[in-house]
Amino acid sequence: MNKDMKSASLCFVGNFYKTYLFHEVSVKLRAKGIKIFWIVSKLDHYNFLKQYYECQDILYINRTFIGIDNEQVDDFKLNELIYGDRVLRHEMVNGLKFLTNIQQPLYDFLFKNKIRFVIGEITWAHELVIQRMTKARVELNCTYIQCSDIRIPNSRFAFFVDETEFKLLEFNSYTNLLNSIEIEKPKYLGLIDDMIRNSISIKGRLGRVKRFVTGKNIEKNDPNVIVNRFARFKIATREEINKTLYGFVRTLDYKRIIEYKYIFFGFHKQPENSIDVHGRYYEDQLTVVKNLWRLLPSGWKLVLKEHTNAIGDRSYSFYRQLLKYPNIILANEKINSKLLIEHSQLVATVSGTMAYEAALTKKASITFARVFFNRINYCKNISLDDLIKYNSLADLSLELLSKEDNRLEFSNYLISNSFEGYISDYFTDPTVMDENNVSKISDGFIRLVQVHA
Repeated sequence: MNKDMKSASLCFVGNFYKTYLFHEVSVKLRAKGIKIFWIVSKLDHYNFLKQYYECQDILYINRTFIGIDNEQVDDFKLNELIYGDRVLRHEMVNGLKFLTNIQQPLYDFLFKNKIRFVIGEITWAHELVIQRMTKARVELNCTYIQCSDIRIPNSRFAFFVDETEFKLLEFNSYTNLLNSIEIEKPKYLGLIDDMIRNSISIKGRLGRVKRFVTGKNIEKNDPNVIVNRFARFKIATREEINKTLYGFVRTLDYKRIIEYKYIFFGFHKQPENSIDVHGRYYEDQLTVVKNLWRLLPSGWKLVLKEHTNAIGDRSYSFYRQLLKYPNIILANEKINSKLLIEHSQLVATVSGTMAYEAALTKKASITFARVFFNRINYCKNISLDDLIKYNSLADLSLELLSKEDNRLEFSNYLISNSFEGYISDYFTDPTVMDENNVSKISDGFIRLVQVHA
């Protein structure tokens, strides 16, 4: 057996239904001699994992830590983390206590078990605490890794080692593609479309009411759910009202829009880590749109499009406020974004896939967060300070389009440093648990250990 395999140790951070997928992956990794640990925040995950792992190999952190006084390990900018956490932002005092008091148990668990890699997301504040801890405390010799889909092409994932999915972990492999990656609809979007149709049905709405009344899936000690019933009621009620009123928002169809020169901006679903974590400090999308409008070239339009999965996130007054600005247009959410990208002069987003799609088709695009597809010359990561230095956004578009076409180089880089395998949760898509898919994902982790342990 490979010596590195025997000495390697991985720790997975539980995250809702993905926990069960990564347990299946862990079964294959343990068969190769890799030691597996877990950090979980849900009681049902803890009880499930206890059936397969020793209790000392599982760290269970929950709301009870709010009342336990521990010293902090380091300054991890906790206010920043709470502000971006979809749950702790509703109870900031408790959030600060929780994120402070879990630090020492997390540090001790990582240090004692000599964990080489922590595999998790950066959706929740406690995940970011772990990520920042591994970076700040070098004596741990531990790397926090996001294992995420690369969106295009489908059914491939990569290991990311930063907070914005910009820096890929690189491998000593070589790919020689003849053609660059082609745009395709990310697989998860089709699944989301089906979920949306179900959610807006009468049956879907009644189901949400039932779950609220029964408190289904609400663990009182889970730090990743809003346990206050009144807070949950306000949020749920506001979402249902927003969904209903969105039908009265004025939108334009595709044929009307392509008559103009325009910049295309797509809204993110919010709360979501792609905007609240990756897009930190640009998470106020109302302000982002207003700033783009300020820099809109004469005679151009600013075309906005709502994310189909985000209808209900924003109020009717949100759209009314934006549509008061001259030359702002709201596209019908059912329009294929690919068509709007094709006829745009520039695509703008905080961190969204539409900028990736634009760059792959040699369209100018910008992101306010750093993302891995900024490696394509047609997609520029730009701050507001950078943006306002241009005389015109038309100049920015021309600058990007004048750059060397490096799409094939990017494609080879991405394929060389990513792996086959579809990562999602089995509740959304049960096919992720197929043996073939689990084996592919496991092969990627084995390669991780072989190269980087």
